[in-house]
Amino acid sequence: MSNRLIASKPNQLATLALLLIVGCSCASAAVDKVTSSTKLTLDTPSRAYPVESLLDVGIPTLNDGLYLTDEDDTVFPEVRYAEAIYFSNQLGKVLEKSGAWGAIRVTPSSDVIMDLYISGTIYQSDGETMDLEITATDSSGKKWFSKRYKQTTGKYAYDRRLKSLGDPFQNLFIRVANDLLSYREKKISDQRAKELRTISELRFAKQFSPEAFDSYIDENRKGILTVARLPAENDSILLRVRKIRERDYLYIDRMQDYYDGFSQQMHLAYQDFRRASYDSVVRARQLNQQGNRQIMSGIGAILAGIYGRSQARTGIADDAGTATAAVGGFVLKAGLDKKQKASEFNESVAEMGSSLEAEIAPQVIELEDRTVTLTGTVQAQYQQWQELLGKIYQQERGTL
Repeated sequence: MSNRLIASKPNQLATLALLLIVGCSCASAAVDKVTSSTKLTLDTPSRAYPVESLLDVGIPTLNDGLYLTDEDDTVFPEVRYAEAIYFSNQLGKVLEKSGAWGAIRVTPSSDVIMDLYISGTIYQSDGETMDLEITATDSSGKKWFSKRYKQTTGKYAYDRRLKSLGDPFQNLFIRVANDLLSYREKKISDQRAKELRTISELRFAKQFSPEAFDSYIDENRKGILTVARLPAENDSILLRVRKIRERDYLYIDRMQDYYDGFSQQMHLAYQDFRRASYDSVVRARQLNQQGNRQIMSGIGAILAGIYGRSQARTGIADDAGTATAAVGGFVLKAGLDKKQKASEFNESVAEMGSSLEAEIAPQVIELEDRTVTLTGTVQAQYQQWQELLGKIYQQERGTL
């Protein structure tokens, strides 16, 4: 057999490897496809609800979902803490616009008694994709639904030249609001809504005077509450509890002012962060894809070159194998460099994220009739407030 025929197989492998390199390089030049999204229509009630059947909605700050992340995720705790507040507040504003509900309040926890609770967990938020799990549960303990909402946006969502530029993920919040309204209209009658409001009032009363209100609510084996009987409208204890609840509303409203102020303060900085995060995520993915393709093609070329040298019978074939291996080594190094550059992009987002940490500290709340100094986290402050209300209630009853 001639040397030409012996050398043909490794040369074919080398040629195939080079074609693979060229093909990967061309493919890696492609950019992520982006599309513009049309804003969804926010649904409104099909009829006017009686005032007494309007459900008050509580939105406890979302679970940050940090326990769901791993070391490969570019998630920064200080940003995610802020997002938990920001997203809750954004959802509340959308619900307000629908005109289907009573008071809508972002709350420090689910301890705040409301007619309907909207809780959730952040699964992903990187400027390009938002993924939330939302659960709706009413005051009786009945779950309306639990659903995952996911939206991916494109680069035009951050184009400042567009006059109609709004929140890039507004559609996700609109979908949640529309689903809530759909459930309310299809499955909750006005009478049932009134019952839920009554359950909320009795639950609040039971917190402050369990001995007086324990018998008014029944709980089945599934934990669902029902009204067993009603107190008289002129019940002196009930009237006193209602005054306490008005003070609680005052505190929650002031907390809402805090959440609104926080969201407004972080809005511009957060949109810049989102924009940078989006660019970084997309660029990092492109670089990772390029790096992975180049690493694969580089390794393939090295193996083809090594195989070519091991099978060569002539100097020409050996030179061809060596050249192929050298090209493969160059491509492999370039691929690893791409991966390193992707890591640097992610680090740049971390630096921006840390700048938001100082803006999420809780504030001292000033009430109309007094200044209450509450310290610690927002949740800790509300717990202290509840204890203060308990003392006020006992003082008014003359039992303290």
